[in-house]
Amino acid sequence: MAEQQVVAAMSGIPELSTFVSAINQASYAATFDTSRDITVFAPVNDAFDKLPEGRLDKWLGDRETLISLLGYHVVQGRMTPADLADAKLTTRQTGTITAKTTDGTITLNGEATVTCPDIQTANATVYLIDTVLDPPN
Repeated sequence: MAEQQVVAAMSGIPELSTFVSAINQASYAATFDTSRDITVFAPVNDAFDKLPEGRLDKWLGDRETLISLLGYHVVQGRMTPADLADAKLTTRQTGTITAKTTDGTITLNGEATVTCPDIQTANATVYLIDTVLDPPN
């Protein structure tokens, strides 16, 4: 994975198939793959299953909203777990994610938990998360 661009690397993780499909649906893969030194907080499939019925379909049907959602899961810089101990991160979508670490568990916005940290790809660091982060309006 360390030699692959981020979307190709995430495509190899079955638990991220919904997130990768959303990236492809939005024609946003090139944006992810040409970005340098980013951190992606990637919701696992179960995170999308927790959404209210119809929410994912609504996002998938509106490219602008979908790009905003995807951009909210990306921050500039390769964040280490130590960087996420107590941080406010500006997302590509220009929102803010609050990261905290308590007893070794990283949470984002008090709602998402990192289930697998610090996956290195050629251009990004990926963190698998258990909840889709809903961008502020």
